[in-house]
Amino acid sequence: MRPNSLPEWAEYISSLTSDDLRDVAIAANTLVFVRTLQEEGFPGRDIVQILLMFAKRFESEGEDPPEGIPGEYLSYGGLLESGLLPMPISED
Repeated sequence: MRPNSLPEWAEYISSLTSDDLRDVAIAANTLVFVRTLQEEGFPGRDIVQILLMFAKRFESEGEDPPEGIPGEYLSYGGLLESGLLPMPISED
């Protein structure tokens, strides 16, 4: 079952193994997946936060995030370079 909130996404992303992280991050960073999240009611700022969580996980693992993937929605490296910080996540 796919996460339905930012706290669930944070828990899901942190639970991924290093092997699964890259594959899931590539799949999540596509226009098709972003449109699915929009249809599920996620606003744009939350979608950026989900992608930022993936980028920050790569950074914390000391790994380079995937870049230049065909159909990529946002650059994970660009998100990291932007200096954006994840929003505090609450259960509300």
